[in-house]
Amino acid sequence: MVGDKLNAGDFAKGASSQLKKSSDEIVQKVKRVSKRRKYLGSTPGKTTRTGREVIERMRKEGKIRRIDGEDQLIWKNPRTGETEFYPLKDTDMGHYPVDAVTYWNTEGIKHGPKSEAVRKWMLDPDNYELQPSWYNRSEGAKLGVQYQVPTP
Repeated sequence: MVGDKLNAGDFAKGASSQLKKSSDEIVQKVKRVSKRRKYLGSTPGKTTRTGREVIERMRKEGKIRRIDGEDQLIWKNPRTGETEFYPLKDTDMGHYPVDAVTYWNTEGIKHGPKSEAVRKWMLDPDNYELQPSWYNRSEGAKLGVQYQVPTP
C-alpha cells in the first residue's frame, strides 16, 4: 500500500538532512575569501574613479576608440600579434605592468593586508590597463604563483 511505501517521518528526516547539507555548502562558499581579496582588497571597477581614469588614459593613447557608436578596446594579442577589437563590457581591469600576486609577494606583503600602501597601489590607475576578460583571467591562472601568507 501507499502508506507502507511512504513514511512521512522518513521523508521529513531526509529532507531535513538534505537542507542542512545544502546550507552547510552555502556557508562554506560564503566564508571562503580568496587570498587575493583578503590581502589586496577588491579591484576597482571600470565605472569607479580609477576605472574612468584608466579608460581616459587609454583613450588618449589610442587604445580605446568609439567604433559604430560603442567604445572598443583596440588590443594587440600578444599570442598572435593580431589587432583585435573588444567592447568595453568584455574587458577587465588587468594589473599592468606588474600583476597583483607579484606585487603582493615582493612589496605589498611588507605593509600587510589591505594596508594604506596596498590600497593606494590597488587604486592607482597607472597600475591597470583594460584587457579582454578571457586574456586577463587566463594570464592570472597561468602564472602558477601563489600569494604568500604574511607573518604577524
